Amino acid sequence: MKQMLCEALYALPEGDVVARRQTIYKPLMAIVLGVALLAVNAALVEDKAGALSMTLLVAGGVLVIYGAVAMLLRLCGSERVPYNVGAKRYMRYRERYYERALLASLSRAVERGDSAAIDLLPTTNVSAIVLVEYRTPGNTLTAYAIYEYAEYEHRLLAGPFIKR
Repeated sequence: MKQMLCEALYALPEGDVVARRQTIYKPLMAIVLGVALLAVNAALVEDKAGALSMTLLVAGGVLVIYGAVAMLLRLCGSERVPYNVGAKRYMRYRERYYERALLASLSRAVERGDSAAIDLLPTTNVSAIVLVEYRTPGNTLTAYAIYEYAEYEHRLLAGPFIKR
């Protein structure tokens, strides 16, 4: 579902959106936090077989391993995400699910680019209608696509719509 919307963003005439590797700051922060928990365990906890020591050890170890794996995937992986060059920010991905009865009002709001009207529509946990959205943090650029779930797959109903 994301791929078609990303391709439409990359094809914008001014070259505002480019494909970039995801940032490594979040995995790096997980590693730093994990190492800090392991250091606290080594320096301050006297009972190395106690519950606090084991909790710090497991939490620190999990954070270090998660951060290392996530960093490797981001550095060596082929996945790219939309990056808005003008805003110097990564675009945020979001999926929202709606009842089939709201398709007409959702389509009108998306065609107008009315994010306030879209936010007012009630969402659900069932993916009958899916709104896929990429937006910059300042809402300077937003891209939408509407999908329906039918016969074990998501089919494009409308879009992609790009609002500046």
